[in-house]
Amino acid sequence: MKLRKLAALVIASAMTLSCMSGGAICASADDGGEVITLRMWGGVPEESGPQKVCDNFNEAFKDKGIQVEYERFVNDDTGNLKLETNLLSGTDVDLYMSYGLSTLAKRAEGGMALDLTELMERDGFDDKEYFSMAESCYVDGKPYCLPTKLDQYGILLNMDMFEAAGIEIPTEWTFDEFREIAKQLTTGEGDDKVYGFFWNSQQDLTYIFPYLIAPTLGGDTYYKSETESAFDDPVIKAAVQLEYDMMNVDGSSPTHTDSVTQQLSQEGMFLTGKAAMTIGSWIVRNVKDTENYPHDFKTAFAPYPVISEDQRNYAQGSYGDLLSINPKSEHVDAAWEFAKWYATEGMLPVVGGGRVPSSNTFDVETVTNEFLAGAEDLLDAESTKNVLIAPHENYAVQSITVHSNEIAQIIKEDMELILIDQMSVDDGLADMKTRADAILAE
Repeated sequence: MKLRKLAALVIASAMTLSCMSGGAICASADDGGEVITLRMWGGVPEESGPQKVCDNFNEAFKDKGIQVEYERFVNDDTGNLKLETNLLSGTDVDLYMSYGLSTLAKRAEGGMALDLTELMERDGFDDKEYFSMAESCYVDGKPYCLPTKLDQYGILLNMDMFEAAGIEIPTEWTFDEFREIAKQLTTGEGDDKVYGFFWNSQQDLTYIFPYLIAPTLGGDTYYKSETESAFDDPVIKAAVQLEYDMMNVDGSSPTHTDSVTQQLSQEGMFLTGKAAMTIGSWIVRNVKDTENYPHDFKTAFAPYPVISEDQRNYAQGSYGDLLSINPKSEHVDAAWEFAKWYATEGMLPVVGGGRVPSSNTFDVETVTNEFLAGAEDLLDAESTKNVLIAPHENYAVQSITVHSNEIAQIIKEDMELILIDQMSVDDGLADMKTRADAILAE
């Protein structure tokens, strides 16, 4: 009897291994097999779509014996440390999101993200067929994630203010035209002042590089090569000068000092009508939340301005929500099934929160409708589709990352000195170049 039980156990184990190899998942709740429960960690609140994603997956895959549960972590230092602690211990995490390539790179290099090459080759899954910029998210030439979100940003515009001023929603504009419109939209004095634009510099002092400079110079805005920085480029100077002038000469934007000392935010400036325009459309979820951010004007979107009308050489766009598998997961094959499903067909429930799928398997009109759902009176449909959702060609993709974190820190330090009038634009850029070149020469 013991031998029969042992033989039965061996056969069952072999069948399980056979089912899991080659991407097949055989267990199901209906046939009495063990159900695999995956744990997926992400930074988006459950009610903003992830729970519905899980519900949809669980219904679609119940006959295959796979279910998924969502664990929300806050995307800050404490939340990311909690995630990484669990990744390293090998418990409670099968899949997870990284928010930024540098974060993913650290995790891949630390053995916390699975190289997906073998799974892709086994299943004939060519990520470049689904994601045109797939290689921009590789670490050391290898895929450690599926890049699920397309980050096409643009400037937010208060349509009511534009219409009152008789200004058409721009579909193309230069630095000079953008600056002039910001002046026109600046009204009032003191506590009653409405600014034409809010730079949001207290949150990030490097915004001008991916948004105002990359459309002309391409994705490697910091570099001429791997051994020389680009901070003497006239396009970079023009963008830095533009931000400085709007803050400190025109008064069409709050100064950096005011933004820091008064703890200003995009929501607090734009959604209260204190600024006619602001730098980034990642606050769409808050635009749609009139309970916490009451307003009744309609928001439109415009592409970022470029230095001159003939210098829009690249489209602005990048990938986010980088979905990885924990190498220590006991259910790698099942996790891979979820990752493929989510990236290529399962993302629609999170679109309403502003997350546009990056895979070309999603229909633009369907995504647009989901994006606007319940907010048709708050978001302009045409500019939303054209700026944030419809994919473009010739994206500005970063290819050089040598000492990028250190160089970004140099930019932040010198940009702050420039914007608070402690260093001229020319001297600040010269200092950036000297310091960055020294690092690149190491």
